[in-house]
Amino acid sequence: MSANSSPISPLANQVLKPGVKWLPFQREQAAGVLRRSGIDENGQLLLVRSAAEILGSGVDPKLGPNKATGLVVGYVQSGKTLSFTTVISLARDNGFPLVIVVAGNKSNLLTQSHERLRKDLDVEGGEGLPAWIMEKNPKSQGGQYEQLLRQTIANWRDATRDGDEKPTLLLTVLKQNQRLSSLTALLRSLDLRDVPALVIDDEADQASLNTKVNRGQESPTYTRLRELRDALPCHTFLQYTATPQAPLLINIADTLSPDFVHVLEPGVGYVGGEVFFARNSPYVEVIPINDIPPTNALPIDPPDSLLTALRLFFVGLAASIIIHSGRRRSMLIHPARERLVHQSSAQWASAAKDSWIGALTAPSNDPDRREAITDFRDAYNELLTTEPNLPAFDAVIEKLPRALRNTTVIEFNTRGSPKTPEINWRHAEGWILVGGQAVDRGFTVDSLSVTYMPRGVGVGNADTIQQRARFFGYKRSYLGLCRIFIEQGLKTAFEDYVEHEQTMRAELKRIERIGENLRTWRRRLILDPSLHPCRRSVVSDPYTRTRAGGGWTQQRGALLTASARQGNAETIASLMRDLRFLADTSYLSKETAQRHQIAESVEMQRIIDALVEYRFEDPRDTAAFTGLLVTIGEAFRRDPTLTAAVYRMRPEASGRRDINADGTIENFLQGRTDRPGGYPGDTFFQKPDRLSVQLHSYDLRIGKKVVATAAPLIVFYVPPSLARDWLIQVQAGQ
Repeated sequence: MSANSSPISPLANQVLKPGVKWLPFQREQAAGVLRRSGIDENGQLLLVRSAAEILGSGVDPKLGPNKATGLVVGYVQSGKTLSFTTVISLARDNGFPLVIVVAGNKSNLLTQSHERLRKDLDVEGGEGLPAWIMEKNPKSQGGQYEQLLRQTIANWRDATRDGDEKPTLLLTVLKQNQRLSSLTALLRSLDLRDVPALVIDDEADQASLNTKVNRGQESPTYTRLRELRDALPCHTFLQYTATPQAPLLINIADTLSPDFVHVLEPGVGYVGGEVFFARNSPYVEVIPINDIPPTNALPIDPPDSLLTALRLFFVGLAASIIIHSGRRRSMLIHPARERLVHQSSAQWASAAKDSWIGALTAPSNDPDRREAITDFRDAYNELLTTEPNLPAFDAVIEKLPRALRNTTVIEFNTRGSPKTPEINWRHAEGWILVGGQAVDRGFTVDSLSVTYMPRGVGVGNADTIQQRARFFGYKRSYLGLCRIFIEQGLKTAFEDYVEHEQTMRAELKRIERIGENLRTWRRRLILDPSLHPCRRSVVSDPYTRTRAGGGWTQQRGALLTASARQGNAETIASLMRDLRFLADTSYLSKETAQRHQIAESVEMQRIIDALVEYRFEDPRDTAAFTGLLVTIGEAFRRDPTLTAAVYRMRPEASGRRDINADGTIENFLQGRTDRPGGYPGDTFFQKPDRLSVQLHSYDLRIGKKVVATAAPLIVFYVPPSLARDWLIQVQAGQ
């Protein structure tokens, strides 16, 4: 597109969303990426609008030096690379002369990202002056890279050049100490104050963050990224990840703590945890505990479940060859990290493949052939339960020898070589990859259909577990051929993570929708107590877990400032206004101090509004009641018909409670009386099937001195049916 062509904006005719600071325009480069994406017109529109919102939430290239940090959250294997490719193309269309992509901490991941960017941006295409100059791991030594950078900047400053005569310099760099240091030294050699730059940190929760923060030190990669950002006076730093727990939980004053968030929606055909780990999922098989041998006592023969998984893979591959000539399929065997296990697993897969080739090409009356056909028929019948359109079994058997012969088994690790091997997927119709850490994160297994993962939860970091889900992705067209074999504990962890992920995404979408700065957001994540959100080494601020299984939550900070206490009294009065309170008859007493009132069915929204306004000053209360608020909100989102019971405790009696010198109170609820017909205790007054709220009011004293009169105190009961396990982090200044 020439400089005189009329640009369009993906956000044209729209009011800028809260948090979006400027309006990017779509010109030739973004249009080209969309054309080459292979997605339909509506998908292209959604993609470029998302990219425009991301870029527009960062620095405006026309306004001079400034910095912004954005968090972009997608699902595992959902197309994050296409998103940041589109953002990069828009950056060129809108005057960014420099783009840096920090692409993984392994060479194979860098190569994967570099080559895909080269292809999707059509770096080598076109005639005349190039739109892109692309380099990988530029070095500070020698003059060629400095000259290249100087020429690029000079061209962008040259007013005599049209926009399409100004190439953008696109640098990909390994997320590694020396590589980042070399790039930073190169950038420091120039004056970049008027040069807007875009920096993409792919897999931003890995390696980037400061793993020594709790020791008051900096880890090397973190230091290099901080120095890189310091060398760019005007830039937007985008953190792309499917597991944002760690970037969200680091200290909000950290240079890598994000300002804004954008949640990516997957395209048509994506299949993730909600499908694979739904209740009674037909796609997941549990590996028996006896099939997960210790690494120091590997058996000679392969586990039966591995052979079952291999047969399912080969039947699916043979069917794909019949239905889609030339269609590839891959299998991933993902055991523990020890390379001895990798070696044995690869040998088992190769031996089984060779054995089945021999059996299936033997005469029809050969007993090994008959046994093999029987076993493959069982696999065929299993796949029929999820893929009813399989070709006839006889046709599949006919293609099986081809499928077996044209499958490559490869150890995907660095055993015997300093580098993880690179794969040209077109060299075989079938692939069986055996690997550990190399396929944990970032790496895309082409056309993956069967996964065999004989490993446990490990240390229980939720983000690490989710990143193992290489089996997610755009698989709708062949979902029926997919199977996941995992250990029971890991299956449970994935099932728990699905709810955690959906709740976290909903919360981040809310923040994005209202344009709230992420630094002011009180971190709250639903998370099974057996899991940690991420590695603790990067989190300096403590977080609190709410009590699992429901139960009682009561206010501990009793003595607030006079203004906070008055505000809380007004909040309680507003909650009670227009409610119909009746005498509670579940326990009858002549004592006014043992008589209470109840409003049976109060709209949940009124409870939420009151809890939002209620103020706490004890950090434990802030954390506990924030978790309670999110629990109630999530329950109400799932079922808008929910109601609560509200109790006015002792409304006709005055009472006093002694508090500690620091203004806290351990327990202000009256206990039960141990005699027939005695008072059952305050905790008796709740509804087992719904949220129950108790409103108390007491004069407070320290020693014999009354320090507050009619101070409101609140108590909540959450029934097990509504309970969730929440992790809450409130940092200073939030």
